[in-house]
Amino acid sequence: TLIELMIVVAIIGILAAVAIPAYQDYTVRAKVSEGAIIASGLRVGVTEMFADSGVTGLATYSTEIATSATQDEITTAIVTAVAVDATNGTITLTLGGIPQLGGTNVLAFVPQINGAAISNTNATGTISWVCNTALTTIDDAFLPANWG
Repeated sequence: TLIELMIVVAIIGILAAVAIPAYQDYTVRAKVSEGAIIASGLRVGVTEMFADSGVTGLATYSTEIATSATQDEITTAIVTAVAVDATNGTITLTLGGIPQLGGTNVLAFVPQINGAAISNTNATGTISWVCNTALTTIDDAFLPANWG
């Protein structure tokens, strides 16, 4: 009957109202995760350069990453710029092309040894990576699950 048909349409409308925002959040998280995936490759480079040459190695790697040829190889439609700090190895990714976040956003990862920034005086131990919440401008709801 007509009433049953109207009830089915109403139920479908309610389900769509719940599903569409959840799907949009999922797509934003997937795009932000692209930055985290690119950062994982850069983390290997920072770790190797620091292990081989200390802060001098970081400066070399930072310069290499900053070249336009390297930027062209690393950047995507989502990750529009990548930088590695020459003194402490912080990896900063600029994300664009995510209209739900508006404008450009930053995702940052910092290498540490024993909870302190890496340096020539703090160079013994295992490098661990933490997410820099002071530099990161993306809402926590959209950050990867392994963030922080």
